[in-house]
This record gives sequence, C-alpha cells and structure tokens, in this order.
Amino acid sequence: MERHVWEEMDWGWQAFAALFAAVTAVLLVLAREWVALGLLVAVALWYALTGARALHRSRATRPGVAYVAGATPLVLAMFALTPIGAVLFFLLFPHFWRLLPVRWALLVTTLAIVGIGAVRMVPAALGTGEVPLVVAWLGGMLVASLFLGSWITRIVAQSSERAALLDELERTRAELAAASRDLGALAERERLAREIHDTLAQGFSSILLLAQGMDPDDPKVALVERTARENLGEARALVAALSSPQLDAATLPAALNRLVERVGDELGIEARMRVEGAERALPPGHDIVLMRVSQEAMANVRKHAGASRLDLELIFDPASAVVRISDDGRGFDPAAARRSGFGLTGMRARVGELGGALDLRSEPGGGTCVEVRLG
Repeated sequence: MERHVWEEMDWGWQAFAALFAAVTAVLLVLAREWVALGLLVAVALWYALTGARALHRSRATRPGVAYVAGATPLVLAMFALTPIGAVLFFLLFPHFWRLLPVRWALLVTTLAIVGIGAVRMVPAALGTGEVPLVVAWLGGMLVASLFLGSWITRIVAQSSERAALLDELERTRAELAAASRDLGALAERERLAREIHDTLAQGFSSILLLAQGMDPDDPKVALVERTARENLGEARALVAALSSPQLDAATLPAALNRLVERVGDELGIEARMRVEGAERALPPGHDIVLMRVSQEAMANVRKHAGASRLDLELIFDPASAVVRISDDGRGFDPAAARRSGFGLTGMRARVGELGGALDLRSEPGGGTCVEVRLG
C-alpha cells in the first residue's frame, strides 16, 4: 500500500517541533525563566508520549486529542509567565488542525486565542487603553490561524483521496492480474482438451475401428483393441477433467439454464431463461467467460437484490454472443458499487480480456440489468 503523504512528511513535522522547542528553550535560558523552562520540558515530554505518534496519521486519533488537551494549557501557562511562550503557539496552531476533527480544531483554536488575550495581552492593555488594538490584533491572529487550518485540512483531504485512489488502483491491478491468470488457465485447459479430443481420442477411436475389422481370433488384434479402448477411455477422462465443470457434458445454454433454475429454487422466485438465435460454437474461452460472468451476476442477485423475478437471455447473432441478466430487485447506484463488493471490476476484466463489453444499468428501486457482449 502506498504510504500516506503525512507519513512521508513525518520527519518534517518532527523537525518543525524540535526547532520551535529549541528556540523557545534558548530564549528561556537567556531570560532565566526557569519555571517556564520546566513547563517547556513538560510539553516536550507530553509531545513525545502522545503527539509524535499521532502526527503522521491521516485522521484524528486519541493520542493526538490527548496531546492537544495536555499541551494547550501548559503553553498558556508558560505564556502567562513570559511572552517567550508565544513562540510555541506557532507550533500548536498547525497541530490543532492536523490532530483534531475540523470542528474541534476550530473550537480549540478560538479558545486558545481567547486564552492568549485573557492571560496577558488584555490585562496589559487595560492600563494603556490599547484594548481595541489588542482585540483587533487577536482577531487578525484568529483569521490567520483559520486560514492556515483550512489549508492544512484541504491538503489532508487531498492526500486521503490520493491514498484511496492508489489503494483502489492496487486492488484493481491485483484483480486484473488474477482474472488474467484464471482466464489464461481456463483457455489453456480448453485448448488442451480440444487437442486431446481432436488428436489422441480420434486416433484411438480410429485404431479401435481398424482392430474391430480384423480377425477377432488373433490374440495380437485383441491386444491392440483392448489397448486402444483403454487409452481412449484415458483420453476422454483427460478431456472431461480439463473442461469447465459447469460446461462439462453440457452446452452453454444447458449450463446457464441449470444455473437459472438453481438460483430460482434457492431464492423461491420466478427465474426464466430464453435463447434467441441459432446456437453455434463460440471462440475459445468465450463460453467460459459468459458462464463466469453469469454466475457472478446471479450471485449479486442472491446476495443483494431482494428480487422476485430473474430473467436471463442468451442471444446468438452473426457477429457476437450476448448474455443479459436482469432482475426486479432493489437496484443500486453503479458508481457506489465500484467501491463495494459487487465483483464488477472482475467481471469487466474477464470480458475485457476477450475484447468484449459489459454494460451495467441500475438505479435504486429500479432493478438491475447486466449485459455482456462478446464478438
């Protein structure tokens, strides 16, 4: 899985925190503010225990909330002791928006700025008559903090979308690879079955016919006949083993009809199949893909549709073979289904491997229709 951008920037956040802590520490030592320095040490320890673990996450976590809840009053107390404590607010404000949900970040940012004014700035301004100026300055500080917070939130959202897209791409790639392997294996099995049927099985059948026309009393002829019969049986067993189980000893219409009847019996609904056009042999692998997609579509009907009727149409025309599966179930949003477990990606991959097309039509409350066309 692709690392989230905030995980990749983890070192930057840690360096940012270390820089501001070091600058604040130096200023406090120079000013001999030892109590405030002790509070800084407490903030640093609390950050190491909670905030450092939470900063590389792409969403709010309990350690992040705990860090903000502990660090904010400590920094306010430091600021109340000395103006140098204001340096750490440049560190805290970005942390609010990184570690908290948006509404909480907005609330905590506002409360922190109100606290900044209450513990030092407004009391100091009361004696000079500069309260309006201080209030305006605090308002500007709030606006700047909200602007920074909205920018951080937008970057986090874009990063999350990017990570989700990369995860979906990786899943789709894996599904395509699996579908390609399955389709290649099935096609090879079908090819071997045809080759064995057309060569070995036909050859043993010819030998058997020739042996039956020879002298039946000749022990050599009897041996040839027995050997040819045994090997013909082996060849037929290999053909049966290599063929698709659902299509074994059955045509595609018969296999699909059995599938429709079974789904109808399992769900207790009306299930019908109709064949249109003259049945004909399909190119290698086409019947298997039509069968597999039909199985997946009917599995979705079984699991999700809540339908009372199921219809399957198998259409043979001069240029293509079409399977159309429709139901009168609850339907769904096709865009949302791409992110759910409906198997649509795998179905499209199977069909696409053979240069075909899959069309899905559905809407909530309007049933579903899946149509596959293979040329």
